[in-house]
Amino acid sequence: MLETFRNHSGRQLNVHALGIVVSLAGVLVVAPMLPEIIDYFDITSAAAGLSISFMWACNALAQYPGGRYADRLSSGLVLLISQGVMLGGFLLLAVSKSFPTFVVGLGLVGAGYGLFEPAGFVLLQSLFEENRGRAFGIRDAAVNLGSALSALLAVAVVGAATWRDAFVPVILLLGVLTVGNHRLNCRPYAVSTVTLDLRTVSARLFQSRQTYAVLLVMSVSMFLWQGSASFLPTYLQAEKAFTSFEATVAFSLVFVVGMVATPVAGVLSDRFRPTNVGLGAIGTGAFGLLTLVTAESLRWIGVGLFAFSVGLTTIWPIMYVYLSDVLAEETMGGDLGALRTVYFAVGSLGPAYVGTVATRFGYSTAFASLLGCFVLTGLPLLWLARD
Repeated sequence: MLETFRNHSGRQLNVHALGIVVSLAGVLVVAPMLPEIIDYFDITSAAAGLSISFMWACNALAQYPGGRYADRLSSGLVLLISQGVMLGGFLLLAVSKSFPTFVVGLGLVGAGYGLFEPAGFVLLQSLFEENRGRAFGIRDAAVNLGSALSALLAVAVVGAATWRDAFVPVILLLGVLTVGNHRLNCRPYAVSTVTLDLRTVSARLFQSRQTYAVLLVMSVSMFLWQGSASFLPTYLQAEKAFTSFEATVAFSLVFVVGMVATPVAGVLSDRFRPTNVGLGAIGTGAFGLLTLVTAESLRWIGVGLFAFSVGLTTIWPIMYVYLSDVLAEETMGGDLGALRTVYFAVGSLGPAYVGTVATRFGYSTAFASLLGCFVLTGLPLLWLARD
């Protein structure tokens, strides 16, 4: 795997991966601090879930423009703009003293990260014609590292400072990486008018049942991911008698597992059919969530959390390898951005769903109901594997 990191392409991958780490540390630090945020603004779990859903809805709306502009202009320009938008959002979160300001900050962060991700896929596709599965696996390992660091950031802040202070190091590091990304960029920042051309991309993508099957897999997976990850620390405190510190550490372990599992899943997807690898990931995740919901001992909670983490995190590099094989290279950014707009929009409903069900029926019911997501992803993936 070391050859993936060498030369200029490797350095660009490294800086991009670090940008993911820092950005997601800031995006996901909200989840482990959610009990404190709920108390600070005196809001319900449903309102908190809706605010996080708003962030991911803004993320979804930015996905297609991010990919389209990266295709037609350059990935470097879109990455620079996206990091600037995220910096503005994190600054608002760092100074927010009212709930509306907090929500606007979340929206900017979501939109910025929505531009960032599809542009990153265009960048990686252009950098790595071979070992693309490894590159995507490394990218997803960075996603999980950033997610894990969000929990550690929350541990460092809660009790020692206000929750708003967690965004200060994110702002500083993201600023440094934005400069580094600019210096490594070899292409000019061409600026021109680009039409979104939604009709053409829709006609190209939505002409086969295969597209709808892929969208169902990824939409439900994103719904499961957003809903469970946003409330996992709160769930562990409310239903499993974890302390705030223990729940935050458990939350970070989800992504530590993902850091190891996602590169392995990427390598396996290079060697075997990605759909077959995906079925294994879904089965593991379903076993993990069922065990987590029903377990009472700490040992079995740990087993369930581990298996759930494997299923939750490894589906993404597997499906990205699958999509990179079936999407046209010249329109990869726009096509992937359009697909991501759909499944991120569906996924953005996850936090609102879990927060609302938890408010009315409790967190155990909310998490148990998510088991149906594995059935909804397994059936279309099985169809794709047989196609």
